[in-house]
Amino acid sequence: MASTRLLRLSAPLLLGMALAATPALAQGQGGPPAGSPPMQGHPGMMQQDMKRPNMPQDPASRAYMDSMRKMNHAMMGRRMTGDADRDFASMMIAHHQGAIDMARVELQHGKDPDLKAMAQKVIDDQSREIKELQDWLSRHPPQAAQR
Repeated sequence: MASTRLLRLSAPLLLGMALAATPALAQGQGGPPAGSPPMQGHPGMMQQDMKRPNMPQDPASRAYMDSMRKMNHAMMGRRMTGDADRDFASMMIAHHQGAIDMARVELQHGKDPDLKAMAQKVIDDQSREIKELQDWLSRHPPQAAQR
């Protein structure tokens, strides 16, 4: 049941990320060059997409792309620590914030009452989960590197 709920809530965000990545992947820009530090400073493919003439320039599309660019920047800017639990919590905070930002765009620009209700639920649920992840991180300080 929890996995169904997670899938239902994360599916729109994952779909948006997949759609945004498609043009860059087709051009061979699928990720940082081999040997680069993990999750560091890869130029945003969405910045390129925003400059394309076929990219919709309406306020909602721009806001969605801005929210995804912000989320990707936050996630890519985090250095992996080697502690799977801390890395998961840290990355999920950025991921959930991206979902919240996208949901706010739906509330501002969307028309469908069911989707607007779902967007509000995303904001409420993801905000609570961010707090839970932040609390977990504060209760589990980083461990010194093992030698």
